[in-house]
Amino acid sequence: MKTSKKQARVSLQYSTTTIFDQLTMTHLGRKNVSYPDVFDQGTATHVVTAVLYGAQAFFVFDYDPSSSESIQDIQGNLEMMIQKIPTIALEGEGSLKMSDKEFENTEKFTCKFYGDFSLDSNPTTYQEAIKIYSTLPKLLGERGEKAVPVKVWLYPLKQIDPKAAQVVHDISIKLVFDVQAVLEKMSEINMQCNDLMMHPAAITFPEIIGKLQQFQEFCKQYTLTFQKQLAETLPSIRGGKKEECALVNILMSQRHSPFNFQSLSEFLDDKLQEMDFVNSYITLLKDVRVIATESELNRIIRNPNTEYVVAFTFTSLKDVEPFLAALKDWLQAEFNKKVNGSKAQSDVSQKEKTKQWISHSNISKTTRKYVKAFQELVILNKSRKDTQFIVSSVSDQSNPGAFLYLYEAGDLLSTKFEPPSKPNPPLPGRITHNSVELKLRPSEFGQEAIEMYKIEYRSTHEENWADIRSEQKTETFTINGLKPNSEYEFRYYAECKAGLSAASDIKRAAKTLPTSPPGAPASGAVYSEAITLTWKVPSVIADGVTISDYEIEYRRKGGEGTQERDVGWFKERVGKKRETFTIKGLDRNTSYLFRVYAICKDVGVSAPSDNAVIITTGNAEGPRIAQTILEGSTQLNEDEPSIYMLPTVFHPDGVYRKHTMGTVNMQQTPKVIMVLGATGSGKTTLINGMINYILGVEWKDNFRFKLINEVLDRSQAHSQTSEVTAYEIHFQIGFHIPYSLTIIDTPGFGDTRGIEQDKKITQNIQEFFSKPGGIDHIDAVCCVVQASAARLTHAQKYVFDSVLSIFGKDIEENIQVLVTFADGQTPPVLDAIKASDVPCPKDDQGMPIHFKFNNSALFASNAGREEVNAFNFNELFWKMGLMSMQTFFTSLSNLEPKSLRLTKEVLKERRDLEVCVQGLQPQIKAGLIKLDELKKTQHALEQHKDEMKANQNFEYEVETHKQRKVEIQDLITNCSTCHFTCHHPCGIRDDREKRHCCAMHDGYCTVCPGKCAWDVHFNQPYKFEFYTVTEKNTYAELKARYESASGGVMTAEKLFEELLLEYDAVENTVVDLIEKSSSSLRRLQEIALKPNPLSTPEYIELMIQAEERELKPGYKERIKALHEVREQAVLLHKIANNEKLLPEESKAYTFMQKKKSRIAASIWSTVNVVKSFFKGSSN
Repeated sequence: MKTSKKQARVSLQYSTTTIFDQLTMTHLGRKNVSYPDVFDQGTATHVVTAVLYGAQAFFVFDYDPSSSESIQDIQGNLEMMIQKIPTIALEGEGSLKMSDKEFENTEKFTCKFYGDFSLDSNPTTYQEAIKIYSTLPKLLGERGEKAVPVKVWLYPLKQIDPKAAQVVHDISIKLVFDVQAVLEKMSEINMQCNDLMMHPAAITFPEIIGKLQQFQEFCKQYTLTFQKQLAETLPSIRGGKKEECALVNILMSQRHSPFNFQSLSEFLDDKLQEMDFVNSYITLLKDVRVIATESELNRIIRNPNTEYVVAFTFTSLKDVEPFLAALKDWLQAEFNKKVNGSKAQSDVSQKEKTKQWISHSNISKTTRKYVKAFQELVILNKSRKDTQFIVSSVSDQSNPGAFLYLYEAGDLLSTKFEPPSKPNPPLPGRITHNSVELKLRPSEFGQEAIEMYKIEYRSTHEENWADIRSEQKTETFTINGLKPNSEYEFRYYAECKAGLSAASDIKRAAKTLPTSPPGAPASGAVYSEAITLTWKVPSVIADGVTISDYEIEYRRKGGEGTQERDVGWFKERVGKKRETFTIKGLDRNTSYLFRVYAICKDVGVSAPSDNAVIITTGNAEGPRIAQTILEGSTQLNEDEPSIYMLPTVFHPDGVYRKHTMGTVNMQQTPKVIMVLGATGSGKTTLINGMINYILGVEWKDNFRFKLINEVLDRSQAHSQTSEVTAYEIHFQIGFHIPYSLTIIDTPGFGDTRGIEQDKKITQNIQEFFSKPGGIDHIDAVCCVVQASAARLTHAQKYVFDSVLSIFGKDIEENIQVLVTFADGQTPPVLDAIKASDVPCPKDDQGMPIHFKFNNSALFASNAGREEVNAFNFNELFWKMGLMSMQTFFTSLSNLEPKSLRLTKEVLKERRDLEVCVQGLQPQIKAGLIKLDELKKTQHALEQHKDEMKANQNFEYEVETHKQRKVEIQDLITNCSTCHFTCHHPCGIRDDREKRHCCAMHDGYCTVCPGKCAWDVHFNQPYKFEFYTVTEKNTYAELKARYESASGGVMTAEKLFEELLLEYDAVENTVVDLIEKSSSSLRRLQEIALKPNPLSTPEYIELMIQAEERELKPGYKERIKALHEVREQAVLLHKIANNEKLLPEESKAYTFMQKKKSRIAASIWSTVNVVKSFFKGSSN
């Protein structure tokens, strides 16, 4: 019998006959009966009258196809191959022709043998079956003695003796078919059950196969019971003891029992649907481990290395099956009937059929939802070492279907765990220059399990994501630390105990604001109906972004304000980039909220500044700041108007003086201006005019203020200012400017004390800006010039050339030209400034941007101001001055302050440069004298060639450089190795601190010939001075010196060669020294505002001019040497600037390089050459 419906089966029958034996009528006589009792007892109805001998054999071939193979194709192929066996048995195995595919298929056939033959071993394969089939005829024996009866003929005994038993009643064919149908259907049920037990779900979960085995066992018990009933009933019916209705009752009992074919098939169909359902999810989760038993599940969840276990759990596979219980009850009732004789419970099968758990409408929907969430959770978190993901089966009748179970540390936390599903895209909320607030919107499924979020972000120009986690579950989260004016993409994950959800989609990029918020507005001046606001520039401005304007929002303070724009706020545009603005039209004695936005052209708007609360005054008229300060001022005269000296506090500090007025306002960054001007330019009066404007002094007032009081008995030929003085005017409410102001007043240049006084002023300014902890920024360098000057005076040129060279290049836009004694015409001095190429801002026509002032009315009498019809020129000039001041200070508020870092760098490098050049000058001069000495020596040798050949001695005269010590009273830095003065005067007293001397760099001297270490430099009571003397040398001494240096005997030719080589070495060294000095000057060009941009050839030209002016002894020879050096410098300058050389220059350059190579191989190193410049020492 087949074990499976999916099994392909073909049977091959072998049949043969040998002998036929039969009885004659003689043998059937009554007297020939050997056992007459059969007639009396009725134990038989027929007698065998003939027997046919032979043998039969059956070969049953089975093939279990795979799920991908067609049962019909396999069945047909199997029949074709089996039909070949008889032919092969007759013709031999040589007739067997099979393809590789056919042969491969025969290997999968299984064979069972049933027959009348006695075999040594039964065949199990196709090949074995062929061999056995071919041997069957021989197995009957030579005469067929091993044959067996295969057919018999029967004769009724009642024909012999009427008393014999006979068949009283035959059973109707229909009932026989019905009985046969029941047995065949039970066989089919058994095969179907076998097939289901091979289902992947049954193999995976023992509870499924257990139920099928139980079902199969019940069916087998019923089949045995049914067969026993037939065995008892059929003979009785045929013998007449029972009617056919007894068999009908058996069949009816089967139909009404739970073992009816429909119920059994429905149960198996339900099981198949259940297993298909389970298997579909197992297949979907093929990469997840399936836990089949409860013990294995306990081992996993209690593993100390596993913190969390998430199980996709089937909760109904272990449920009790009501149908199996009904089958069991029915069999038990049948057993009781036999034992106790009770009547079977025929109504067992009438119980209402229980609905399968997979038939519930919501099961499939719920399971799909959970498996999708489980799949995402596994994919995204499979790398987590503390979490395991499994598929399991647990009985839970209260929750039929499949759910996610969450275990933590061995304990079951949830039987309906919903991991967070993919959240909705984040929405940007409040955006600043360095942060974006995100509104997080998780999906509804899994919301309760969320513990925190993982947020990822990146610039749209980047590939990699940065991430940050929220500390808790929140609806909003702010990402900080972003770059301004940059687009960012955001996505996020919901995080639960078991891991992360899928990442949200990226809806759109969010762009940070171009700048940080401006500083909170502060009150510059407060009035009854107006408030002047000031604020700081945003501290962070994105690269390439320019602030073009500001917008101010304000409203009455009352209730809770909102940060949203356009909600109850009034707006005012400043109109330009200016950090001050006056809001007018306000109510008296009222609190107002103010905030400021930075407007960036074509880019966007910043976030608002912090709110500021400012209250307007209650009275339209109140004491002005000028009147308040007047009370503490010192009256200087009794005139009309009276002059008052402002109450300042003096802070002396050597060359640096400081006056302060008012209390420091820590919220205000002061504006710093330096005022420069020649003596008599009106600089002091201009500063006094500024202070009167700031304090709001009006024309009608009977008082004026002075910040600087001129010394009346000093000549106007001398500057009214003697030292560099800083005036710190701290902001107070009522000022006409919305900030504190520091005025750095400098002494006037170009007075009768001459250039030395101007140099001293320049040095004082340098020291002022170099002072540690002093001024760290400057807003404007104000150059005061008289309007009528058609050309710049010596003093004015000195201001622009010397003083402005103190500053770095970045200060150029902050240089302000202030023109005094101006009228309505264009000041002629502007053309002079333009012609002199003074660094300052220019307009479209190239003219200097300037501010005109006329302070003639500042201290003029305002007597008669009550006369309404009188026209007063002084009042007119006063008003013009007021407008000029307003224009200047408005412009000042818009200037960007400049750090003095570069200025201090220029000052330090200038100081180091002066030390370097100071040390190089004597070396250059000594080098020139050395060249002259070598020239004269060469000339002398040429005149005495004959004596040289005869090895005779002779004398010659040369000028040489010598050294002597000169006593000093101040500090100095001398090199004890080179016997050279490196820095004088030097400000460092302690020799242990000489590393900080201006001549030192990285621990080595930049001046002395040997570039020695700092620790061989000392303070000494003398300096080294060099002078020129004429001395006589002999040929013998010269020869001995060169032989000593070379270590060999010198011939006349060799001596000439060494002399020329030394000359070339000295010449190259002089060029190098001059280049070093020149390069130091060029360095200033890179950072200074007014450098001295001389090239090396130009620098040598200045040295030639100096020699021509001084006419010191030997100047002609030195000028000739400088010309030769200049030719080399010109070539090197062209090479450095990639200029094309003339053919003669190319040859000269090649020759020069060859000389350098020759010198490099000689004893004449740069240090040795420089040391050779100086001979001996005399006191």
